Amino acid sequence: MGRPREFDEPDVVAKARDAFWAKGISATSISDLSDATGLSVGSIYKAFESKNGLCFRTLDDYLDGALESVATVLGSEASPLQGLRAWFADAAVNASADSPTRGCYGVICATELAEGNPKIRKRLKVHDRRLRALVAQTLRAAADAGELSIDPALGARLVCTTLNGLQVESRKGISLADAEATLETVIRALR
Repeated sequence: MGRPREFDEPDVVAKARDAFWAKGISATSISDLSDATGLSVGSIYKAFESKNGLCFRTLDDYLDGALESVATVLGSEASPLQGLRAWFADAAVNASADSPTRGCYGVICATELAEGNPKIRKRLKVHDRRLRALVAQTLRAAADAGELSIDPALGARLVCTTLNGLQVESRKGISLADAEATLETVIRALR
């Protein structure tokens, strides 16, 4: 039986994710990860096998948390449309130039890694399917409530594609006002 890990894995994963997020995945060295997490390079390799292994672990953790968060926000309001608006408000703030993270970590991984890494691409595709299903469910409920009229599957594709594009724009410094205006246009299109 191996020795138990002598570090808090969720804390290390969060710190590594923040390092990747801030600097970019390709530009973050194993030494940067060692500095950010407080683990030696050897400990990182022992626990996660490689920089890519740690990156995959950060992505997996992030996507699971993001989906849970979106589900909570969508279900937190009095109506499905209000839940969608609350999610969009959060997304606009997170995408704006004033946000410390500026954008979605999953989108960063997609733009930097998905083409050359089938494991990352597969994980992102699974997440996208789960997210679109959640959004389609919300849009179906909004249609049933008479709030929207678009086909839920098409609407979910529009919402998710627009939000992904907004996250890419966030890395270039989109303003909060422009992010909000973009998402308000989506709401109008869903009606």
